[in-house]
Amino acid sequence: MTTMKTLFILLLSTALISTTSAQQCEAPSSGCTYGMFNYEKCECECIKPFCPDSNGDCVVPLDNCGGNPWEDCTRGVNCPWWGSLSSGDMCNTGSRVPAGVWKIFNTREICCGVHAPFSSVCNDKGPNGPVFDPNKPSITPPSGAFGTEDVTLKFDLNGLPDDFDMTKVKANVLAGLKIILAQLKVREPDLQVSGINERSCNGRRLDQQRQLRMVERELLTDASICYTVEVENRDSGQDYEALLVTEARASSDVVLDEIRTKLNYMNVGVEIGSENGNGGSGSGGSNPSTSTMSNA
Repeated sequence: MTTMKTLFILLLSTALISTTSAQQCEAPSSGCTYGMFNYEKCECECIKPFCPDSNGDCVVPLDNCGGNPWEDCTRGVNCPWWGSLSSGDMCNTGSRVPAGVWKIFNTREICCGVHAPFSSVCNDKGPNGPVFDPNKPSITPPSGAFGTEDVTLKFDLNGLPDDFDMTKVKANVLAGLKIILAQLKVREPDLQVSGINERSCNGRRLDQQRQLRMVERELLTDASICYTVEVENRDSGQDYEALLVTEARASSDVVLDEIRTKLNYMNVGVEIGSENGNGGSGSGGSNPSTSTMSNA
């Protein structure tokens, strides 16, 4: 949740707020957890059953703070946006947030930046997003438009419980990686990622070597996970390996937050590098940085 809040605030800062009241009002630094910030009222409006707490954040499930705050909103103007439940390539908007949706956004641009950061159609015009065929996602460019470069990122995890769930860990590492790439795209708009695929790590720790150690009476172990990011080679002078490894290392807390908040593996740490053992030219060689949480 922390990482999504961070990305929400980052993307929100790039959006254009047209009203005078919006320019004079600051959203809370942590965002609105289960709701959306109303710049005209300068307050969080919450998805039922959540209500504002003493800090104004939508986290208290009391269901006693009024009805639907967006009942009279205008689609495409001031209604909330959310990631489509039927596809990963579009966002929807309206006055009624669907059941089970807890993350909403002020604009289509912010929603697409989080929900479909690599989509070429998510930001198409129209109040309800593009017409989407789930069997034909439009997240890749026309075939042959650009050459591609594969960058394989290696996530060496340590401090995992001995009985950790590898499938869930992989899913959360992938979720963190997608957030990191979305953050990078905000600063590097020409960056185009056409695919992310899991692959076996060379010299991986898992199975070949299980390093067990005792920390506060808990057996901990290590594992390595590798994902290959396929990048369009739009700039022949760009060192994409160095760019992605540097960004992943700098944002390693995003991956850790995904694992800690979703799986409660609080001792986990991570070292990030490229599969060939370096971070590209000028990125620190074969000594990847470490991000860990100290034990209380």
